[in-house]
Amino acid sequence: MKRLLVSCRSGGHRPNQPPGEVTRQGLSPNQVMASDAGMASAYSIASTCHRYHIVAIMLCMSATRSPVSKPVPERWLPAIDQFEVSLQAAGRRETTVSTRLRHIRQLARDMPDVDPADVAADQLLRWAAGHSWEPETRHSYYVSLRAFFGCLGVSPSPADALPVISRPVPPPHPTPEQVYRGALARADERTRAILTLAGSAGLRRSEIVQVHADDLVPDLTGYSLVVHAKGGHDRVIPLTDELAALIRTRCAADPDGWAFPSRTGGHISPRWAAKLAARMLPPGWTLHSLRHRFATVAYSQDRDILAVQRLLGHASVATTQRYTAPPSEAMRRAVERAA
Repeated sequence: MKRLLVSCRSGGHRPNQPPGEVTRQGLSPNQVMASDAGMASAYSIASTCHRYHIVAIMLCMSATRSPVSKPVPERWLPAIDQFEVSLQAAGRRETTVSTRLRHIRQLARDMPDVDPADVAADQLLRWAAGHSWEPETRHSYYVSLRAFFGCLGVSPSPADALPVISRPVPPPHPTPEQVYRGALARADERTRAILTLAGSAGLRRSEIVQVHADDLVPDLTGYSLVVHAKGGHDRVIPLTDELAALIRTRCAADPDGWAFPSRTGGHISPRWAAKLAARMLPPGWTLHSLRHRFATVAYSQDRDILAVQRLLGHASVATTQRYTAPPSEAMRRAVERAA
């Protein structure tokens, strides 16, 4: 399958492009784009001169700038380039590479006067302590830092001093059925397809946007979909006839075969897909909670946790168990028996 290579790096937006859409042309990894925004206000002053009323309209343009990211220090560029090559050579997906590089660029901007090989453990600890990250975000940063300094071959690595992050395991959070059906009823065709792939097929948002005509393959009873998962662990899931038809229609409408094409070429970004879904969902419910909905409903049918694990693309059954809420009917029966 030949695919159009699309850069998902930040900064690849073009004028008049909806936020979050992916363009064909990406920027150099170490370029920093700054966006300018202008705000204008107008007021009128009226005065009377003899018998004539003179109305003066004055336009006051107050140009403001959004915060401009500092450039990545020159002394960090070779190390960051080396890190990028290492990630790509390891087969990391574009979204993973982009996340890791973004983390390290932030570190570089905050330590412009220090060579990357000279970063001390206490400096790194103080830098990390100065950020109010959620546990999941902090864990992701620490993974990036350990990988970066490991790539540089620094020994001992300053990242060795970073503590292990205890990430609380949230309970399953499946979208209620009435919320899901209501969102589907309000959505246009594109957003309905996005919602359905999450809620009725269990795809992640990064997997949804990559759906392509080449991924729709016939099987013994209908069609299956090749899902391009994170970490390069692709999987094949069966589709209902209705969902297969919806995907075929979406892909056929785009000359390049994308189910969710960008107006500038390639496919939309995962973030933009999430925003489209959020417009249809009440607060507190997301594409990820729709994925929980799929896991819960799928498990309630046959109680086959291994099948649900494969459909979701989890490496561990323990992860799948965190997605599946006990069916309310089963809990009600348990309470009634206990009574």
